[in-house]
Amino acid sequence: MKVQDIYIDSVGLYVPATVDSARAVAQGHYEAEAYEETGLTGVAVSPGVSGPDMAVIAAEQAFERGVRTRSDIDALFHSSCFYEGPDAWCAQNYVQLQTVGRATGRSVPAFEVRHGCNGMFDAFELAVCYLRAAEDRESALVTLGDNLDSPLVDRWRSAPFQLIGDAGAAAVLSKRAGFARLKSVGTVLVQELEALHRGSEPLFPPPATTRAPLDLGKRSRDFFTTTSYADFNRHSLEGLRTLVDRLTDEAGITLQDVARVSYMSVSRDFTEQRLMMPLGLGMEKSCWEYARGVGHLASADHLAALDHLLLTGALVPGDHMLMVGLASGLSIAGAVVEILATPPWLS
Repeated sequence: MKVQDIYIDSVGLYVPATVDSARAVAQGHYEAEAYEETGLTGVAVSPGVSGPDMAVIAAEQAFERGVRTRSDIDALFHSSCFYEGPDAWCAQNYVQLQTVGRATGRSVPAFEVRHGCNGMFDAFELAVCYLRAAEDRESALVTLGDNLDSPLVDRWRSAPFQLIGDAGAAAVLSKRAGFARLKSVGTVLVQELEALHRGSEPLFPPPATTRAPLDLGKRSRDFFTTTSYADFNRHSLEGLRTLVDRLTDEAGITLQDVARVSYMSVSRDFTEQRLMMPLGLGMEKSCWEYARGVGHLASADHLAALDHLLLTGALVPGDHMLMVGLASGLSIAGAVVEILATPPWLS
């Protein structure tokens, strides 16, 4: 979707302390072979802070940094990948209360966005549509938060080529102004690969209710008993190319105009062969050097990378950042952001 006159006023982040991969190998939690193969040096692990609470912490930082205030917010979009709290409970309403509702007394609507690790992109797209639907709507708060510390998840082994981390992130989108402009956002569904992360597991009863641990590696192995790697490569790379061509065209740029590219935190080989090489871009434009040390932060990967690049001066006014993510189902999503000015909290 081509986006016009929607700005990023501020971003906020909560990434807990990381656990060193070498230490995990020494303690028997992580295989030495995987450590050497992936190049992933650490993973962020939350000290008992829930996903919604991490999202609230990140939102508080976003408000502290930005120009827009709680009273400017007209809607909240909260995204997560894992269980957020008690069954049948709506985390987005809690996040709204802690960030906007209690401070202003306004009945600001809160929406949950569920699209796995691509939830941020859906939240951005829905927020844009919501703000554009009425002239008096000004700003939206997007929050993300996941704590994967669970007996059902082994953050070192549950997913191939990656380590599963915890984090919260937030962004305030506004029709007024901001340090960055959202120029395009969207998703491509690669329907031929829907079963990649489902495998042969039954839909009912849901494995989580039977206390079955998460094993994405086994699901993918099941998938490849009926689908060839050649077909997987063809479909996934066609989807990537379709999405990126559309995003850059809508943003009015070419790939050569992109200063940096964010992705999930996965192995160097995966990042290079599944993203950077197909796009004709060198690894120096990726965010892998940062991502390798914090793990795959669910849908918070891209705001974490953006925050890091801004803090280190790797993104400056005039630069464009391309964000690309994968989620089960299989979806490939992304956005193009243009940096307009040095963020006020760094000025």
